[in-house]
Amino acid sequence: MTEPALKPWSQTDDESMEVDGAVDEAATDRSGSSASWSVAGFFSDMMRGPAGSSKWSSMGFLAVAGFLAILGAAQSSAADRSTAWGCAIGIVVSLAAAAATTAWRHRDDELMDGKKPRRAGGRLGTERSDSASSGATRAAWEDAETHAVNAHHQLAELSELHRQLTMEAKLAGIRRDQTEEILRALSEPLLAVDAFNQIVFANSAAERLFDFQFDLARRSPLDAVIKDAGIVQPIRSAREADARAARRRSEHDIGGAVYAMTVAPLGQSSPGDCEETQRHGVVVLFRDVTKERLAARQKSEFVAHAAHELRTPLTSIRAYVEMLLDGEAGDAGTQKEYFEVIQSSAERLGRMIDNMLNISRIEAGTVRIHKEPVALSMIAREAVDTLRPQAQSKGVELTSELTPVMYRVNADRDLMHEAIQNLLSNAIKYTPEGQKVHLKMTPLESERRIRVEVIDTGVGIPEEDLPRMFEKFFRVEANNKMAKGTGLGLNLVKQIVEVIHGGQLTVASTVGKGSTFAMTLPLAPS
Repeated sequence: MTEPALKPWSQTDDESMEVDGAVDEAATDRSGSSASWSVAGFFSDMMRGPAGSSKWSSMGFLAVAGFLAILGAAQSSAADRSTAWGCAIGIVVSLAAAAATTAWRHRDDELMDGKKPRRAGGRLGTERSDSASSGATRAAWEDAETHAVNAHHQLAELSELHRQLTMEAKLAGIRRDQTEEILRALSEPLLAVDAFNQIVFANSAAERLFDFQFDLARRSPLDAVIKDAGIVQPIRSAREADARAARRRSEHDIGGAVYAMTVAPLGQSSPGDCEETQRHGVVVLFRDVTKERLAARQKSEFVAHAAHELRTPLTSIRAYVEMLLDGEAGDAGTQKEYFEVIQSSAERLGRMIDNMLNISRIEAGTVRIHKEPVALSMIAREAVDTLRPQAQSKGVELTSELTPVMYRVNADRDLMHEAIQNLLSNAIKYTPEGQKVHLKMTPLESERRIRVEVIDTGVGIPEEDLPRMFEKFFRVEANNKMAKGTGLGLNLVKQIVEVIHGGQLTVASTVGKGSTFAMTLPLAPS
């Protein structure tokens, strides 16, 4: 008799599962309900379970624990009975939920693996019902998978969008920090005020100008930080005005300096926005225009003085020419006198024009300069010899104390001659008859410089006028009657000495005792 062949353990388990399923289905048919289980069968299934399933064994353990908890609750005292019953009910509920979930997953696994429902008792109605249920479950599962795939793609897209937005936010933050650093580095003060009159930005120049710290004043009212009403009021009016008409420009004195204040709208809205959105802040830029205003005033004064100085000799020339034409100078002596006045006025006019041109060229940097090592004593001797006749005609003694020719300076010979000659001529003009004018040269070897002084014993200069002696067209009011002049000679000397040759020009004077004009120049390399 042939022994039956041994089957693998997996097939044996499958057969046992089939037998158990048939028994269960038969029992179900006999009871008339597919959803009713007996208590004994329930605990038997829980404890036995499918082969290799750890979930079913765990559920059996929970079943036993629940049964014991119910027995303990029934036998416990009245004080502990409520607690025991609560634990028992919790275990039973957990058991029921786990059983239902496990059974449903086990059934879905069979359906997805392509297994057909078993026939119980050969009944065709049951097979058709199971087939319909299997198709509905498969369709629901496929829909769930489709939704899961779509959700996965959408999640990936959202993740990529989040990454891009994060990167753009970081780049925007970097650009914002760079912009703030650029604005903070501006040398011109800059303020930003929001629509609620609060300071939202100020650079370092604004902090120094108004003496506050932005970190402490952030979001503070403007009028609480800046007390000057002349600054606060234009900002307030620009902030309250319509954005299209909010631009303002004015000048204001701050700390002795003149600042041009430009106000522009910040965060203006479009014309179609509602009234609430039309509120805007302002940005304020302060620009120091002190030098520009000073230059403009000096230019106006220069034009006025130049017109006056030019008119004076022209008036003299015109008057004497008219007298000559009218025949008022009948004799030769009178005609000669008229001609001399005309010549003197024409020379004065020419000197003034030359000085104005030279000063303008020096300031503009267009003057032609030819520097070379020259002996300053030789230039000084030529200037003294040129002006000696003028000093003798006025009765002024002109002397000199010169250095050896070995002391040389790197200078333009013609410009330096004009500078020394202007100083000597000016000293002779304002020195009364019988007084002295002395030119003295002193080498300063330790400093590698040479000093040239023009000393006179004339009327002197009032102390309050000394700071203005080298301004264009300035003349000492108290000494105007002593000599005529254009007021440009000393300014030209200052330009020649300091701007062109890098020297220094100074003046010291005492009223009634005389004046000393000194220029110091660097020696040429030996």
